[in-house]
Amino acid sequence: MGASSDRLFVFVLDAGFTMQAFSSAVEVLRLLHRVHPKARLRYKALGLSGAPVRASNGFALIPDLYPSEVPSRATLIVVAGAEASKVPAPALVARLRDWARRGHPVWGVSSGVVRLAQAGLLNGRSVSAHWEDFAYLRQDFPKVKVTTALFTHDAQIATCAGGGAASDLMLHLVRAEFGPETADEIAARLVIDAVRDGRAPQRRGSEMRFETANHLVFAALRRMRANLFAPLSIARIAADLGISQRQLERLFMQEFDQPPGRVYAQLRLEDARLDVLSGRRDLTEIALDYGYKPVTFSRVYKRLFGVLPSDDRKRAMS
Repeated sequence: MGASSDRLFVFVLDAGFTMQAFSSAVEVLRLLHRVHPKARLRYKALGLSGAPVRASNGFALIPDLYPSEVPSRATLIVVAGAEASKVPAPALVARLRDWARRGHPVWGVSSGVVRLAQAGLLNGRSVSAHWEDFAYLRQDFPKVKVTTALFTHDAQIATCAGGGAASDLMLHLVRAEFGPETADEIAARLVIDAVRDGRAPQRRGSEMRFETANHLVFAALRRMRANLFAPLSIARIAADLGISQRQLERLFMQEFDQPPGRVYAQLRLEDARLDVLSGRRDLTEIALDYGYKPVTFSRVYKRLFGVLPSDDRKRAMS
């Protein structure tokens, strides 16, 4: 879609929606018109009843549109809050199905992703979601592949972890349609250091991936996460827990089918990847900070992520 296209984003506000996720997305679009006055991307807010919709922080927002007023080519962006997995919204779910059948792109931001899953729109897809929704989505929607990525998208469906990641999603859109200079200018006005690539994982993503009910393994993971720059030896971690290294290795194999050293390396590299994708620091500096020689860093990075750090950064900045 070119920069001359006329496009309307309709933010569908669910009761208890997350204000930060909503405003993070809207502010990018607002500033787009200041930075690029000829931009023809517009935005409106919608509530199913037309009455003010109260956010999770207690503030109420007056919608611009009723459901019957949605134009035929509009993109619907559902924004919901933490109660989405606990409080059914059958009227909203039915509307989402109808909009999708009519060919509307339908996106989910924050727990709006939960509403898309409830509508059956995410089956067979890899999606981004807020880490607090991981357990619910994995248990109730096994056909949905939940990832730790900040956002994912294709022509019809986009999903976003919410919070500040909503800015990243909209800046990604601006970059694609109006160029990197426009996206960078908007980011600067929002005092955002860099536009994060959608593949960047959430800070808590690895914690959700390495879930465990075993108190010893959990304690070992906490020590690993607290020592990412200067890693502890596995023997030291085991000693701190009052068990043998062999016992700790056996517990990790039972929980994750991986030895603790490999899990530790993944945690450190996932943290390093955030630095790589941000584009702020030299790759050699990043490698050395995490205790790797540059050549070794590139080799283990590619083994885990399937791409060299230099190429990963180029993709994120393109």
